[in-house]
Amino acid sequence: MLKLEGIRAGYGDTEVLHGVDLVAKERVTTAIIGSSGSGKSTLLKVIMGFLRPTAGKLIIDGEDVAHVSEHEFARHRQKMGLVFQESALFDSLTVAENVGFFPYYREKKPWGKVLPLVREMLEMLDLPGIEHKYPAELSGGMRRRVALGRTLIYRPKILLYDEPTTGLDPTMIGHVDEIIREMNEKFQVTSILVSHDLESVLDVAEHVFLIQDGVAQDVGEPWKLLTSKDSRVMAFTKSWRDHVEMYRKLMHSKLPGANEASQGETP
Repeated sequence: MLKLEGIRAGYGDTEVLHGVDLVAKERVTTAIIGSSGSGKSTLLKVIMGFLRPTAGKLIIDGEDVAHVSEHEFARHRQKMGLVFQESALFDSLTVAENVGFFPYYREKKPWGKVLPLVREMLEMLDLPGIEHKYPAELSGGMRRRVALGRTLIYRPKILLYDEPTTGLDPTMIGHVDEIIREMNEKFQVTSILVSHDLESVLDVAEHVFLIQDGVAQDVGEPWKLLTSKDSRVMAFTKSWRDHVEMYRKLMHSKLPGANEASQGETP
């Protein structure tokens, strides 16, 4: 489990997070939503230890690591994997070299021991037999899976997705959502999804937090984004709610017999 209590953080004299409280339960997909500049990216940096908070607690597996040394935090960072907006693969390396990058280049394990791990990971991701291909030879969906394989090969307990659907068409968004669900089921990880894509959040998340002005609001289950009467939630989801309502009216008017049925109603 990952838990934040009263986290304050920022850059120089500018505080961005003003006492954030947030809980990401084990083996649950927790979404963090919010507008640009709300503090989502800063919060992600705090969780990964790239930015240290000025106050508060960052609890990973029951241990507060907010103010430990960088050497000590590195040990906890190994429990986490970060999946970027883009696949961020090394174009000059093969799929096998990309997936095995950390154990081979960082941990200096012999390639003979790394390659079986790579092949096992590719099998688990339904990508057998592509280890000699280069990223340019793969489809967008395959590149996303390879990027996940590079993260999952060291078996993190927590997966963090940084705006994974940004810039994608609806078909690819659906594919990415499917991958996120599959990763949770297959690898039993705790997932944290940082996103502004409300439809994707509704599709894959099990719990939602809204970040506004550096403060986290516990929304609860995703469907509450459509029903919450909280003014902050309503303001953030207004255009989305309007879109959903317009779609419902459009579908109702297009349904065969809808007009006849409405005309037959008594006042």
